[in-house]
Amino acid sequence: MSKRSVFTTITPLPAGLTRQTVLEFLHNHTDMIDLNPLVIDRYPITPPSNGTVEEKNCTWYTLKDRVSYLPGGLVTGEVKYNACFHDLNTGVQTHIYAPLGLDIKEKWTVGGSLPHEPRIPQELGLNIPKDGLYLREDCDMRCNIFMTAFVKGTLKRAHAVLVDRLVEKAGLEESPPATPPPPPHPPSPSHPNPSNPPSKSLASTPRNAKNTSLTKPKPKRTNSNSNNNRCRRRCLRSRLKGL
Repeated sequence: MSKRSVFTTITPLPAGLTRQTVLEFLHNHTDMIDLNPLVIDRYPITPPSNGTVEEKNCTWYTLKDRVSYLPGGLVTGEVKYNACFHDLNTGVQTHIYAPLGLDIKEKWTVGGSLPHEPRIPQELGLNIPKDGLYLREDCDMRCNIFMTAFVKGTLKRAHAVLVDRLVEKAGLEESPPATPPPPPHPPSPSHPNPSNPPSKSLASTPRNAKNTSLTKPKPKRTNSNSNNNRCRRRCLRSRLKGL
């Protein structure tokens, strides 16, 4: 006996993310798969025979999950199943065919409005934010009545982690790269570099200034003729006294 469960999850998006950035991640199927904490393996396949006619043109993968059946990971197991992806203008649709009659149809869409966009009337009863963008997950699940609570809880916890990782990764892609610092400006003529003082040229020396480095002191002149005359007079006087 199977039971149908339909629920919607709304996750507000940070103000820095754009609609196009989130859509690009939703349309990147491998990123969507790898961000799911349950998935441990994936590979593309051709459309299986149990798919619907509309799903023949979808993108198909075989996925393998590691599931914890008891809290704390005491009992774990692996589950392999097929899933298809179909891109929309506002998001993506997925359909999971799992063992034991588990059938999950989901639609991920980007809603809301940015500050420069007109405000769109929102559906009531979903706690949708009035401003900004949000990610909406609509899930239609059919499962064995005895496993519904377990599967629904596991799915919600895994998708909460998926959304957090998607927002974090989209935020990293959205942020601009760091700009390198500008090159240092050369010193202006009015502010010369103190480590290289300007050389003093002779052309800058005033005409009236004396260059002491090029002027040699003049030697003093001695009056040799006057000394000789004095000696002669002394000799003449001594001779006259002897007479």
